[in-house]
Amino acid sequence: MNWLLDTPIAHRGLFDNVKIPENSLTSFQAAVDSGFPIELDVRILSDGHLVVFHDHALARMTGLKGSILKMTLKELKTVKLLDTDQGIPLLSDVLKLVNGKVPLLLEIKTRKNIGWLELKLLNMLSKYKGEYAIESFNPWSIKWFRDNAPEITRGQLSSGFGTRRLAIKNTLLRATFLSRLSKPDFIAFDVRYLPCRSIKNLKEKGYPIIGYTARSREEFDRAMQYCNNIIFEGFIP
Repeated sequence: MNWLLDTPIAHRGLFDNVKIPENSLTSFQAAVDSGFPIELDVRILSDGHLVVFHDHALARMTGLKGSILKMTLKELKTVKLLDTDQGIPLLSDVLKLVNGKVPLLLEIKTRKNIGWLELKLLNMLSKYKGEYAIESFNPWSIKWFRDNAPEITRGQLSSGFGTRRLAIKNTLLRATFLSRLSKPDFIAFDVRYLPCRSIKNLKEKGYPIIGYTARSREEFDRAMQYCNNIIFEGFIP
């Protein structure tokens, strides 16, 4: 778990969303070349293939209508990210490219049917030789890994919500509930809501805190006052 706390983590690789799209093979190669661990997003297609893509909707990154969850691998092969030659990568291709050169932090994007994506991911990771950890906003997904693969380092994503005043009031209850349910090894928390008493309390209880996502040096330096490590994008720490 040391790597999670030692080196800043590149959010969706090193990208600019102009020549290098987020969550693309080029963004991951850039992170590998610079020696940064990589955070990436894992979703499942309608035919069961695991892909790396953040949004539920296709529009922002592809210009297409509809949901990636309804796509098949055959359909996926025709889709390009932004105005580049990069496609939406299969997770298997990302693992082959990275090949243990830098650690991976895989965010599981799932809301229901817990176990389908998770089992496929576990089977894939069991053959992977590099360092990795998983995280999710869904505590049931993290609980699934706790029950079925407790040896895998797992993190609970959490955030404030609503106004900052509401966030400060309610985040303690939310973060405490999620951590009790999923029993994570670390907490990943939105740096926009720092400082936060609940995160201070969880850190004092021994939970490592990873902040996401710092988009400037100033935001990075401020968040590091409260976190053990930071996920970043848009600059080089």
